[in-house]
Amino acid sequence: MDHANDGAAPLPPSADELHQAFEDQRALLSRPSLPEVVEIRVGRALDSCRELLDLSADLPAREVAARSLAWLAESVGAFQRLPERFAVAHTAPGQLSPLLTLVDGLDLLGLTLDRAYDAIARADEPALARQLDVLTQRLATRSKATELVDEAIAPVDLDVNLNRDDDRGEAAGEDLQVGGDGIPRLPVPEQPNPYGARSST
Repeated sequence: MDHANDGAAPLPPSADELHQAFEDQRALLSRPSLPEVVEIRVGRALDSCRELLDLSADLPAREVAARSLAWLAESVGAFQRLPERFAVAHTAPGQLSPLLTLVDGLDLLGLTLDRAYDAIARADEPALARQLDVLTQRLATRSKATELVDEAIAPVDLDVNLNRDDDRGEAAGEDLQVGGDGIPRLPVPEQPNPYGARSST
């Protein structure tokens, strides 16, 4: 049974609201423009959330599903905003590409949902608390599931990467240049004359 909210944090949406939100987001989060390795994992996470809500509509299950929905919408949405080749191939020293970073996060989410399902099925509260810790700490988001229930993100909101002219315009506002391969680049500063200033004679 749900307990009254003491004002510490908003309660997650109802199971029915979450079911509808997952359906509203499925077309966006499983769209063909995503790399297959992402699309497969997103589909698995959405199915796992539905199964979790089918197992239980109580507060713990709804909190797991709501936090998962918020992370999916925020993380996949951020990935879709990147220029395609930048998202797949760009790496910084000591870091993975955006694609591999997202895949790692989706794998962690999938494992967390499987363990949360098992914990709820066994009524193992400590095990469930550990999975909620993963969602709140390692898969934290700025978004809230209630925002997605109230107003689902439309596909048009995340179509920035489909228009390369838009990418170049945004990059120009950040003092970046986007090459023909879609990868943003920092401008190269003017280099000094290696031979020093020459006096005119």
